[in-house]
Amino acid sequence: MAIPDQEKYGIWSEIEQRSPELLKVFLSLKNEDELKAFFRDLMSERDLREFAMRWEIAKMLDSGMSFTQIQEKWDGNEMVSPKTITKINRWLKEGCGGYKMMIDRFKDKTD
Repeated sequence: MAIPDQEKYGIWSEIEQRSPELLKVFLSLKNEDELKAFFRDLMSERDLREFAMRWEIAKMLDSGMSFTQIQEKWDGNEMVSPKTITKINRWLKEGCGGYKMMIDRFKDKTD
């Protein structure tokens, strides 16, 4: 079942209404130190850990790892449930293409 466009993109109209310059703020970050400082102030430690976990799981799924292998690798991390892996897999395959775009971009840099 494909993710409907409204579910894919609908959040952005709300975000832009609530914080019109947020995306421009992200794009204006000049280096890793600025990004780390801003993200640390913006997000909780749990948010940052969850972002990192989602990114790593998306890369694992893209490389062909099974759900079982991923769960074993993340054993003991309460944020990594079968439901979480399923959700990340769905967005990887049927989402906006953001995961795949960045995975491919970084594959090119490491090859």
